[in-house]
Amino acid sequence: MRWTVCTLLLLVAAQARGDDPPTFHQEVLPILQRRCQVCHRDGGVGPFSLERYEDAADMASMVAEVVENRRMPPWHADPKVGAWENSRRLSDGERDTLLAWARGGAPAGDPAQAPAPRSWPKEWALGEPDAVLEAAAADVPATGVVEYRYSKIRSDFGEDKWVTGYEIQVGAPEVVHHVLVFLEFPDGSQRKVKGGLKGYFASALPGDMVSMLPAGTGKRVPRGTTFVFQLHYSPNGTAARDQTRLGLHFGEPEAIEREAKTVALFNTELRVPPGAKNYVVRARYRFKEDVYLYGLTPHLHLRGKSFYYLLLGPDGSSREVLSIPAYDFNWQTTYRLEQPLLVRKGSKMLGIAHYDNSAENPANPDPSAVVRFGEQTWDEMMIGYMDVYPTRKRGGGK
Repeated sequence: MRWTVCTLLLLVAAQARGDDPPTFHQEVLPILQRRCQVCHRDGGVGPFSLERYEDAADMASMVAEVVENRRMPPWHADPKVGAWENSRRLSDGERDTLLAWARGGAPAGDPAQAPAPRSWPKEWALGEPDAVLEAAAADVPATGVVEYRYSKIRSDFGEDKWVTGYEIQVGAPEVVHHVLVFLEFPDGSQRKVKGGLKGYFASALPGDMVSMLPAGTGKRVPRGTTFVFQLHYSPNGTAARDQTRLGLHFGEPEAIEREAKTVALFNTELRVPPGAKNYVVRARYRFKEDVYLYGLTPHLHLRGKSFYYLLLGPDGSSREVLSIPAYDFNWQTTYRLEQPLLVRKGSKMLGIAHYDNSAENPANPDPSAVVRFGEQTWDEMMIGYMDVYPTRKRGGGK
């Protein structure tokens, strides 16, 4: 296992002073609470808990490996580009502390010095929803190809609603690749778009199933709207039964100043040649009004290598907004800006994706294939989702 120079110096200096390595209860547990336990806890989506010393000590060597290799916590944005409200990235100090603890024998320390345990929701991360919609239960076979499944649910909330937050829960996360939710308005003014090319109402992606919209914004749901669940299942060798649920949180109409939307740039004409190690695909989106951009979700498949968002202003300026130099299909994060970015009418967002269709890509299912746009995992996609809301308030105010 490769050690960082900083960690080696930290341990050598500690030994020279006669210091002990960091302890679990005093130095390590606070880091795990901040960065890891959202997944690695009892009832979390992680495969093991990091809440108790005994559990963490048993996994100390694995913690060291994934922290050393920067695989965990999962965060792929280049730290030199942008500032992100939901960043999971470890600071250098946090990283060095975890490595020094694991390599120093994983000492427990004094339990009396431990911080109070974090309190986690029993069921819903955002609290009890105002409404819950259930997609049709689905039996997923152990093997084979499962085409996208769609489940429609007509809502009956009695009146128009504004959604300010949502959470998608899946019953069989081991076989659910993603869930997208579209809306079909009763007047026919909005219909679902196949594949989610132009955006969606809600999503559950690996690593991101909960969303609270910015204050003063909401997504509109007219009375009688039909919710369309798109469910993508990936068999893993064991048959499973999934029951996906959507929890909705509503806001008071008078408190909603702006309507939030998810839009997308995309390229469905991609053709990645066999063996190509760094094939480039581009797509653009033109903004038709002044908006604030608050979230970005790049979406590629197994050949996806990197993804960049570049904002081109109407004045000829350019600005890199998000850089994902090492894209990981298993973690399709929504990157939420610390401060919403003002995007002027006429600006264009350029998405640039690189693909590795060579045999050197260990995730590549077939380096000899010409890869085209498609829904299945062994196909490819090039979609750059963007969460926005207009600068102008509802009713014309600023």
